[in-house]
Order: sequence, then structure tokens, then C-alpha cells
Amino acid sequence: MKPGQGSGTAEGAAAFRASHTLYDSNPVFRDPFAIALTSPGWRRILKSRLLHWLVLRRYLRSLRPIVAHVAARSRYTEDRLEAAVRRGVGQYVIVGAGLDAFALRRPDLKSKLRVYEVDHPDTQAMKRRRLKEIAPALPENLEFVAVNFERESIAQGLSRASYRKDAPAFFSWLGTTHYLTPQATFATLRAIASVAARGSEIVLDYGLTRELLPARALAAGKRLSRIVSHRQEPFLGRYAPDELHREVKAMGWEVVEDLSGAEQERRYFAGRADGLAPTGGTHFLHLRRSL
Repeated sequence: MKPGQGSGTAEGAAAFRASHTLYDSNPVFRDPFAIALTSPGWRRILKSRLLHWLVLRRYLRSLRPIVAHVAARSRYTEDRLEAAVRRGVGQYVIVGAGLDAFALRRPDLKSKLRVYEVDHPDTQAMKRRRLKEIAPALPENLEFVAVNFERESIAQGLSRASYRKDAPAFFSWLGTTHYLTPQATFATLRAIASVAARGSEIVLDYGLTRELLPARALAAGKRLSRIVSHRQEPFLGRYAPDELHREVKAMGWEVVEDLSGAEQERRYFAGRADGLAPTGGTHFLHLRRSL
């Protein structure tokens, strides 16, 4: 991410959620605020059916599976979150919140869930400027927590918020581990564990090591790598599931589910006429604090 600017990958993810919401039949996940929160350039493309087709269906067609992945990871996370809320979890911490507008999308959970958006100050400032244009009065259950992860941990950031360490929480951490070194990812998971009461949960996504990547993931992965490297947000972290599981278990996390790309396709994309499906190169990991 360039200093003083918001995250370009966050804008891209918002554009992909908007594209899926607006142009795909039977969306796996709907985000009606995505188009308003992404960049002016993306908005011009998304508002024009012709430009959308030219850019996302022709020029960037190799990234179509990434659109599926972005939609599926949000759907999976919020399915798991709703189950946690039914069990009485009342805190939701969105780590690297980007331009998702969960608190706006889910007013039905306003009385049940306190939402903490944790992100880099520059990305958060960009987001808050855009939010003013669509929601001058933000939801009362939403709290922003600005954290520069190069200087402090999420634990330090949450210590400044109303977050309660003695109460279970649900954490989501999406679209981020790919851009961090394994050391930084593990440090963040330990920091989250240090403030997560027993029974707390987290969902994150992670990329597979190159030797484990399915063939169809390679082309999209190479194209996306070139794009994010140009934005100074290169891919740095890839994992083998067994090794990752060992690491997180040593921190006190229990592996509830590790959803492979093939399983994502069966669960969310089976029977689609448009062929939309993820690449299979990224897993969804659901963990529960066991200690």
C-alpha cells in the first residue's frame, strides 16, 4: 500500500463484490454498498453495462474466479458469524475491514452485535470520507479502530476501544494473509489470541503453496500477482494446510473447518449456468479459541 493512500486491493475487492451483486444472476453474496464505496474509476466502469463487460468480462476475464472467491469468502464468514451470534456472541471484529460495509448491510443485528472495524489509518480515512456520502449517520453499534500494523498490534488497538477481552468475540480476517509474511500472519494470530476469550472464533483465508495450487489457479494467480505488485502490495504468504494447522493449534486455536476450493465450489457454486467458480488456490480457515 502506498503511504498516504488507501488500499488499492480493498478498492478492487469492493469492485468485485459490486460486480457480482449487480451483474451475476443468483449472487452468492450481496453487497449493495460496494459500488458507492469503491473508487471513482471503478464506479464509472460498474455503472456502465458496456464498460463492465469490456473491463471485467473481457480484459480482466482471467480474474473472474477471483470475483467468485471474494463473494464466497464473505458469504462463508457471515454464515459462520450468524451461527456465533445465535450462540450469544456479541462482538464482531473485522480485521483489515477494507471497504466492506457490514454494519450498514446488517441493521437487523444492531441490537445484538457490537462491530469493530480494524484497519490501517489511511484506508480507514478513505473509507470514512466515502461513507459520509452514503450514510451521514453511521450505525450506533459501529466502532472504528485505526491500527498501523507496522507499529502496533491489534491487541494494542483494541485496548483503546470498548472491546471486552472477557467476552467471546468473532473475528474475520479476509484478503490479508496473502500480502503478509508468515511471521507477520502468525504474530497477528497470537495477538488476536491474547485478547480473545475462550469460545471466540476467527475466519481467515489463506493461499496455498505453489506446489499445491490447482492448475486453473495458476493463470489467475499470475495475473493478480502482477496487478497487486504494481500497486506495491505483492503476495508474500503461502501455506501448506497441515503446517498451518500445527502453528495455530500451538497458539491455542482449534481448527473447526478448513474449506478447500473444491469444497467452496460444491457448497456455493454448484449448478450455476454461468460457470462462476473460485480458482481453488485459497482455503477458508475457521478457528475457535480453545484455551
